[in-house]
Amino acid sequence: MNLTKNLTRSERQSVTLLMAIWIPACVLVYLLAIHPYATGYNYLRVPLLSMAAGQWTEKIDWEHCGLVPLICAFILYLQKDRLEKIVPRPSMGGLGVLALGFFTYWIGYRVNVIYVGYASIQILIAGCIISFLGWRFMSALLFPWAFLVFMWPLIFLDNTLAFPLRLIMSEGSVGVLNAIGIPAIQSGTAILSASESLGGMDMRPAGKLFSVDVADPCSGIRSLFALMMVSALYGYFTLTSTWKRVVLFLCAAPLAVLGNLFRILMLTLGTLAFGSEFAIGKGLEDTSTFHMFAGFLVFAVALGGMLVIHKLLEWSPRKKVSNSEEGQTSENKSSKNRNADSLEVEDEY
Repeated sequence: MNLTKNLTRSERQSVTLLMAIWIPACVLVYLLAIHPYATGYNYLRVPLLSMAAGQWTEKIDWEHCGLVPLICAFILYLQKDRLEKIVPRPSMGGLGVLALGFFTYWIGYRVNVIYVGYASIQILIAGCIISFLGWRFMSALLFPWAFLVFMWPLIFLDNTLAFPLRLIMSEGSVGVLNAIGIPAIQSGTAILSASESLGGMDMRPAGKLFSVDVADPCSGIRSLFALMMVSALYGYFTLTSTWKRVVLFLCAAPLAVLGNLFRILMLTLGTLAFGSEFAIGKGLEDTSTFHMFAGFLVFAVALGGMLVIHKLLEWSPRKKVSNSEEGQTSENKSSKNRNADSLEVEDEY
């Protein structure tokens, strides 16, 4: 029984397009949300989405990842008029991408590595778009597809990046404190007040005035990835040139480090002025209000720097010259009008 026999040609094309979208979508949902994939940090295999969602809620450094699917859906909604104008042209080249995605998915399942599974889903999404909608659709959806990378929590980076960032924060803070006249020394990841001696006798041991340890939550890894995500979005919506967007995105990492440096300095100065319990709190699980507000300083400094870089990227001397020329032209026109009015008055007399 042919269900599409009484449909027009355009209606049959619409049905075919819906099948081309929903069938691979259902396959992706099964591979992502239903099929038990890897054990991760547990004992039983769980689906990829369950693993990612658990890490969104359990790991505070990666809780922003849960917003990524909603942001991508919003971007697609904004692009709906543009996407409706693109004619779907399925491409056989997408089959190779799908083959690579399924192979990567299988490899990750066999070696029980969740991150390989995350990468395979990214590849499979690209393969479905190219195979069933074509390269033009893939080009139009390139940014939301790439932005999905921020959806996957990369927990292994906590050990890879967190400790080097802690060392950078402590070393930079000690350098700034000494530069502004507050003697300080570095001991591992800790920032200590320098010892004072008189006549060869230690009058005040190191760390007596203040002692601030740059712990894992203060490493800046959380703000690093969150600001990378924000910079990608900000550049996409405010800049038109690809190279400018790339420059702004690359600036996110040093801006995050700079913002976190200001935060550590604020905590150190707060400890020196008001004491450790007021500035930092009683422990990692019981931080003070001052400590909490210092965390917002990271984003304030980084976002302020992002706005400055945006202005520098958009600044052009030609615009300034054209504006001055327009001003001179308007002044010349107004002066001519004034001269013409004065001549008319003289003629009347």
